[in-house]
Amino acid sequence: MQGFEMLLYGTDGATDNGGDPLYDEKSRKWKAGTKGFKDALAFVETVYREKLGPEVSDALDPNIATRVRGELLPEGRLGINLDGSWLPQDWLPGSGHAWPDWSERLGLAAMPTQHGQGPGKVSMSGGWTWAIPAKAANPDLAFAFIETMQSKANARKWYIANSGIAVREDVAEDPAYAKAQPGIAFFTDLVAHTHYRPAYPAYPKVSTAIQEAMESVTTGDASVAEAAENYDEELAAATDDQVTRG
Repeated sequence: MQGFEMLLYGTDGATDNGGDPLYDEKSRKWKAGTKGFKDALAFVETVYREKLGPEVSDALDPNIATRVRGELLPEGRLGINLDGSWLPQDWLPGSGHAWPDWSERLGLAAMPTQHGQGPGKVSMSGGWTWAIPAKAANPDLAFAFIETMQSKANARKWYIANSGIAVREDVAEDPAYAKAQPGIAFFTDLVAHTHYRPAYPAYPKVSTAIQEAMESVTTGDASVAEAAENYDEELAAATDDQVTRG
């Protein structure tokens, strides 16, 4: 989501028609053979082939995210990091990676679209939700509890504490929220340009296929064309061949 899909959702095909580059809502099929997918893979390939990013061994290290926020960024050893609103939470006092002057040393910029075409920026949102299980013993009480948690006062306190993005407009407009931490207002404004991954049962398998394609061009084990072809095959298998080919 923070790497390949940030590229993919900013490609020409995704921004020109406003559609999802992974899934076609109209036909209810997954998209294979798209130019945007290959373009995104080509960008990743260029980064590692031309040594514009970290060493491959570092990029594939499962602890890289911890190293980025705890070492590489605070020590000025990383020029660009694709990350999200949650990152500053790791630099608060008592967090273990305290970096009190991060906002003076680190700039924030929106991810640009492929050629700067409208809207000029792209963002991906993940997130979580409060939910009531289908077999909850007392769903009405559970819903009342959620209502209490999501009151303006409680929601404001929660999003300030966890460096999250407010889902209530009145909280987003509250000066106490907007000024609580550097960067909150910047990330909140990106919501207008954000995208969400297809929320369908097959997506976890599709996500794995994307990661495999990205890794194969990162390591040089496959060309862009080979990686894209392998992805299309994995996509068909993961979705019972519910695909539309570009």
